[in-house]
Amino acid sequence: TDRLQGGNESPSFRLEGDFRLNDRMSRLRRMMGDPVPAVKRPGQENVSNLPEGGEWIAQGVYLLETFHPLGEALGNTTLEALPLASDRLSPWGGATPACFLDLETTGLAGGTGTYAFLAGIGTLEAGALKVRQVFLSSPSREPEWLEAVEGFVPSGAGFVTYNGRRFDLPLLQTRAILARREPFRVGSPHLDLLWLARSLWRCSLPSCRLGEVERSILGVQREVEDVPGWQIPSLYADFLRTRDALPLAGVFLHNRLDILSLAALKAHVGRIVAGEINRGQELLLAGDLWASRGEWDQAANFWRNALDAPESRGEAMLRLASRAKAEKQWDAAVDLWEQSRSTCRPSLSVLEELAKAYEHRLHKLGEALSRAEEGLRQLESRRAFGGSSWLIERQAWVHRIERLKKKIDAQKVKFR
Repeated sequence: TDRLQGGNESPSFRLEGDFRLNDRMSRLRRMMGDPVPAVKRPGQENVSNLPEGGEWIAQGVYLLETFHPLGEALGNTTLEALPLASDRLSPWGGATPACFLDLETTGLAGGTGTYAFLAGIGTLEAGALKVRQVFLSSPSREPEWLEAVEGFVPSGAGFVTYNGRRFDLPLLQTRAILARREPFRVGSPHLDLLWLARSLWRCSLPSCRLGEVERSILGVQREVEDVPGWQIPSLYADFLRTRDALPLAGVFLHNRLDILSLAALKAHVGRIVAGEINRGQELLLAGDLWASRGEWDQAANFWRNALDAPESRGEAMLRLASRAKAEKQWDAAVDLWEQSRSTCRPSLSVLEELAKAYEHRLHKLGEALSRAEEGLRQLESRRAFGGSSWLIERQAWVHRIERLKKKIDAQKVKFR
């Protein structure tokens, strides 16, 4: 009676009694044929509705793998040119083997309070792009997650990211430090496609976000199940509260599509810098990319090819003229500037270059005066849009014209 009423029974006795009772109840259930509860695999505790086809590979770490043949259509392109892209883009950080990396995180602000919970890792394997998605089901298991992520990055790989130089890789470095792990692949080659996208399309697209480049350049239309990036942190926060991963299905899809788009964009840009895409504006800007690396012969070839397209002809002439000027090929430079005048209304900078070249290099004072007077007329036609700097610029043109007139008069006197 004392034990039933909680009398003077010691705590150790109660624990021993509970253990014996539980043991007897387990034996009784087995004797009666009741099923014994299945033992859950590591990390699977209280998590439901993760994408099918994956497996738990460590405590709190879930892996989902998909394969994508290189001939598979992605928007208006495929990945068939991907194996050649690393060599083609080596001046900008392309390396073999390539590792495409994209993280989904708890926020975009960075700092020690932000961590990644899903890593998409794409690698070329057996004629296909293999995408591994490594999911963290509990923040307490981040060290195991970091170890798994690093284990899937091939030895000596070069990373391919979109703004990863400023976000993805620094975030992984920070998390590795906080987890007291070795630095995450310090010094690895890195191709950040955001810089290349801005170089090629910043003037023709509303923005260079990956989603905009997908739609406008690659022709990719995301599926309705995809979720916008700004919703992802809150969806993961809900998962940590409910342990129901069903709303994260769109996050897995979003991450996988990001990896596929990175691969398709790399292949596409590789074709551009190799001269396989013969569109005027992209030829022009591909030349600019080569020029940024100091590869002037390559750049000039692209600019000359861009002369054939009406939309890029004028700009191509100006780039070639500027290069001829740098090489002190004054006749060629002047010829190209003059051709650009016949293509469209010349800018003040072109007229100024012509006036200088005619006066100081070719010693054709009459031509120099003609271009200077044209520049002054063009400047005065913009008087309504000018500010205080307009008067200063006008005075410079007037001074040039007066000097040229004096030089011409002096020549006349000399040759009388």
